[in-house]
Amino acid sequence: MDIMLDLETLSTSPDAAIVAIGAIGFSSDGHASLAAYDHAPKIYIPVSPSSAQRLGGEIDSRTVQWWAQQSDAARAVLSDPDAIDMAYALQLFSSFIDKFGDVKIWGNGAGFDNVILRRAYERHYCEAPWPPHFDRCYRTLKNLRTDIAIERVGTLHNALDDAISQARHAEHIFAAMRSAA
Repeated sequence: MDIMLDLETLSTSPDAAIVAIGAIGFSSDGHASLAAYDHAPKIYIPVSPSSAQRLGGEIDSRTVQWWAQQSDAARAVLSDPDAIDMAYALQLFSSFIDKFGDVKIWGNGAGFDNVILRRAYERHYCEAPWPPHFDRCYRTLKNLRTDIAIERVGTLHNALDDAISQARHAEHIFAAMRSAA
């Protein structure tokens, strides 16, 4: 199975404080139904910014300034009343991934989502629920087919909405690559 991961963070460093985790299952076989997202396995986990800072989650002023320029809907994650402790968020994400066995985790950038989440697990003395050789880079994939535009759904910079948009885009790319073969 393939999982598209998206994080919202308060830094761009590998030890960034995570404020939301979003993920959705999708298919990289080029045959998936792009209409099936209502039924796809997905998870959204808002994280308490203060708990994300414990054990070394970093916040940088440039990212905080960037957040200040985003929409009210996107910034809502920073004060989400349903936000949970980072340690519990990692447990929930692990339980989500463990349902599927071997999964490929796609993140937007070889050094961003997957790396930041893996480092959060390490800082919490836990093992990430996927092996490093199952890391995949959505940014590399989308640069292979720049002719295929992403169609955004929901709120830009909402972790789950971004994961859904990216997964749909990845499926369009895989379908185009399959038909060109």
